[in-house]
Amino acid sequence: MLLHVALVFFLFSSRSSAGTSGLEVLLKLKSALTGNKGSGLEDWKDSSSPTAHCSFSGVSCDDDSRVVSLNVSYTPLYGFLPPEIGLLDRLVNLTISGDNLTGRLPKEIEKLTSLKILNISNNIFTGNFPGKIIVGMTQLEVLDTYNNNFSGPLPTELVSLKNLRHLCLGGNYFSGPIPESYSKIQSLEFLGLNGNALMGKVPASLARLKNLKHMYLGYFNSFEGGIPPELGLLSSLQILDMASCNLHGEIPKSLGLLKNLDALFLQVNRLTGHIPPQLYGLVRLRQLDLSINDLIGEIPESFSLLTNISLLHLFKNSLYGPIPSFIGDLPNLEVLQLWENNFTFELPVNLGRNGKLKELDVATNHLTGSIPRDLCKGGKLYMLILMENFFTGPIPEQLADCKSLTKIRISKNLLNGTIPERIFNLPLVGQIEVNDNNFSGELPSKISANVLGILTLSNNRITGKIPPAIGNLKNLQTLSLEMNSFTGEIPEEIFHLHLLSRINISANNLSGEIPSSIALCTSLTSSDFSRNNLSGEIPKEMDKLKDLSILNLSHNSITGHIPYEMCELTSLFTLDLSYNNLAGRVPNCAQFVTFNYDSSLAGNPNLCSPSQVSCPLLPSQVQDSGQARGKFCSLVLIVFAVAFVTILLLMPPRQRCESKGGAGIVECGKAIPELKEVRRSLILGTGGPLS
Repeated sequence: MLLHVALVFFLFSSRSSAGTSGLEVLLKLKSALTGNKGSGLEDWKDSSSPTAHCSFSGVSCDDDSRVVSLNVSYTPLYGFLPPEIGLLDRLVNLTISGDNLTGRLPKEIEKLTSLKILNISNNIFTGNFPGKIIVGMTQLEVLDTYNNNFSGPLPTELVSLKNLRHLCLGGNYFSGPIPESYSKIQSLEFLGLNGNALMGKVPASLARLKNLKHMYLGYFNSFEGGIPPELGLLSSLQILDMASCNLHGEIPKSLGLLKNLDALFLQVNRLTGHIPPQLYGLVRLRQLDLSINDLIGEIPESFSLLTNISLLHLFKNSLYGPIPSFIGDLPNLEVLQLWENNFTFELPVNLGRNGKLKELDVATNHLTGSIPRDLCKGGKLYMLILMENFFTGPIPEQLADCKSLTKIRISKNLLNGTIPERIFNLPLVGQIEVNDNNFSGELPSKISANVLGILTLSNNRITGKIPPAIGNLKNLQTLSLEMNSFTGEIPEEIFHLHLLSRINISANNLSGEIPSSIALCTSLTSSDFSRNNLSGEIPKEMDKLKDLSILNLSHNSITGHIPYEMCELTSLFTLDLSYNNLAGRVPNCAQFVTFNYDSSLAGNPNLCSPSQVSCPLLPSQVQDSGQARGKFCSLVLIVFAVAFVTILLLMPPRQRCESKGGAGIVECGKAIPELKEVRRSLILGTGGPLS
């Protein structure tokens, strides 16, 4: 009987505990987690079934319907973690990542002594991390607090966790030094302390973590001193990331002992000296980034043994010498970035022949020679940046067929020849910058690079007309054609590009008028048409360009008055209309008051300011006034002539008169023949004494 009662009591207690730890607790959690603005957990609903909570999204239960796993990630909850979380005392996995949860961690988490995984990353938890809450979690294997707002010192209590494999405290505001005691967590395989405000020296004792595979210490931390040479003893290490953490000194040669290292990131520090040739020992290395340091010397010849390397970043140092030919032979090389160094001589002619090259950036060096023709042999090259060197010769025709290209930046070199027509029809290219070279010839009549957003051809020797086909570039935002020898008129199709924000066609030989279709390009913010032979008047339709901030029409032959409609251009802060044939009064509005009259409007002698008392008439007005006066004078003359003729016609004919003195008969007036001629001239309009 007693055994039966005990069994009933046990079952009742289990059910009661299950009810407390199950449905009821989860509904309380939902109320707190979702907050006022949150959504999600819609299927977490009250039910009469005692096991209904086990089918909630993100919830797993054991055979007793006790919650053992709560995994709710990347759901817009916007609430907080309530104390009731401590009632789920059988939890093995608590993962609430990316849920916008705020506030402090409740002390009641310490009751979750069965936890193996505690992942609260990518939230907005604040305050010091309460290290005491994890002391009792003796089975904990994963602690991930990445990307929250925790502050204060790094917790030292976790040193007692003998099963901890993954420790990520990065992306917070932890300060102070890295505790030396962390070297006692011998089970640790992943250590992430990056993206904090840590200081002090990197403990050499971390080299005792023999099982460590991933170590992230960089970004926003500011350590003293350099890289401890002892780190070369971490024989299991696969990733070492100490980027952007104020490291000084030379790269330890001992790092070449890390035979299992897959990635070495030391960029954005103050490392000095030569690149250690001993790094050739990193036989499994795939990614090496030593960029943005103060390294000197040449690329070590021993790097030819790094046959697994796929990414090599050495940019923005003070490296010099040639780019070794073995670089082109590296069988797995995909990304090569060497910009802003002092490299000389030619690019390896075999570069790209491995068929895997995707990115090449060697800008701002002193490289010469021609562009290697096999850069896109594998059809994977999408970024080509060669600008600010001394490359010569034409663009290889093979690059014109590289349909994977998205970015072509080869400006400021000594390249020549005609730009291959097919480049303007590449399906994925979004940026073409070939300015400041010696390219010649004409642009193709067919242009269909629909993705193209930036087209810069300025300062070359390109001739012919601007092709209307540029109007096909529906995604074009920047068009720079200045300082060439383009002729003809501005195609109105250009202004059908509704995303175009900047256009510069200055310093060419363009003629004709500015198309009124410019009013359609309402996204324009900067327009430079200066130093051409443009004529006609300023289109009054420009008042539609509400975002226009820069307008330069100087050094042309534009006539007429400045349209008063330009007062509607409220965003305009730079205007240059100088050296044209403009006339009349400058519009009296705020836009023109702010401009410097002497510079913005110079070279237009017939322009006058709004305050000027008298203002010369426009040439059209002068012509119209002269025509009006001529018509008025002609009308007066005609009226006078008709009246005079009428009087003469009404006069009686002269009679013969007899001389009383016996001197014979004479005519009364000797001008009768002349009078007839005058009448005839007036009637026929042939001139005469009155003409």
